[in-house]
Amino acid sequence: MLGDVWQAIDEGRYADARARLEADPALLASDPGQMALGYALAHDRRFDEAREVYGRLRAAHAGQPWEHVPLHQLGTVERLAGNPGAALRLFEEERALIERLPEDERAFKRAVNGYEVGVNRLALGEAEEARAALTAALADAQAADDPMTLGCVHRALGNLAARAGDRDTALTEYRQAQAAFQEADDERAAAETQALGDAL
Repeated sequence: MLGDVWQAIDEGRYADARARLEADPALLASDPGQMALGYALAHDRRFDEAREVYGRLRAAHAGQPWEHVPLHQLGTVERLAGNPGAALRLFEEERALIERLPEDERAFKRAVNGYEVGVNRLALGEAEEARAALTAALADAQAADDPMTLGCVHRALGNLAARAGDRDTALTEYRQAQAAFQEADDERAAAETQALGDAL
């Protein structure tokens, strides 16, 4: 059932995803169900409701290793809502929680966090800070051997180069992102990244 919910979300059928969750009260009440609900609400631009869902999840797991996950999603909600400054504050809180985790769990989590920091720094026009965050995230994504995060970071580095007018670097980054997305079996992200390169 949860797989059907996420398929609906991936296809942009957010109301359908919520309906499927509501049809299964046990799933809806679970942490995975609440994570999916918050995601569907956020991407349907129902930001206040998404904040409420993830805020409850964070409070329920305060002081536990998993707390950083709903905190990360709260930051994503703010990014989607067009509030990069608020998003950055949440991602900085998340980074502090990640650094308390066992060393072997940190690289992937730092990579995802660093990607978000970079994207939000770029949204604020802080190009050098964005580059530093994304470069660190790239190293962490490589250490974690996570192609999806690698694709996201390379795409963001391509956007950074494109904004600076460096077409060659942007194309190189977009090609690397496309290859990583294909390795991750995300053909939609690969196609979207190719379109970014084609538009240069």
